[in-house]
Amino acid sequence: MIKRGFTLIELLIVITIIGILSALVLTNVQGVRERARDARRKSDLTSIKSSLRLYYNDAKSFPDSDNGNIVGCSGSCVWGSSRFASGDTVYMNTLPTDPLSTDTNPLSYEYYQVTDDSYAIIATLENESDPDIGDSQARCSTPYASVTTKDLEHDYVLCE
Repeated sequence: MIKRGFTLIELLIVITIIGILSALVLTNVQGVRERARDARRKSDLTSIKSSLRLYYNDAKSFPDSDNGNIVGCSGSCVWGSSRFASGDTVYMNTLPTDPLSTDTNPLSYEYYQVTDDSYAIIATLENESDPDIGDSQARCSTPYASVTTKDLEHDYVLCE
């Protein structure tokens, strides 16, 4: 008589292999999500940089900063809810927030005016091995040096 089916050892080996493969896939998916959020952060900073350039073209200086916020929205702009405007000119409808920001844990980018003609905008990236971190800090070394709250391993910086 021939027995059909799997032995307990065969089933345990298959379950172990499936567990290892699923752990590898889940780890890779998490890295993809982090890189996607980092790409959005970089895109947000590029958009903010463009709006600051438009402001500079009109005002001949960059807006003041206040504790990492842009001043110019009838006071200090609030990341995620304020529009960046001066008079009737709107430079950005809504100042973006970090992709991980929630109502209970608001995370924002940081803007620092260094002089009338220079500033630094900072986002904290999740992937600390991103080569753009070191490149951006080197490219913006002078304005970034004036920022007091620095995270050299995670700060991605755009400057003028």
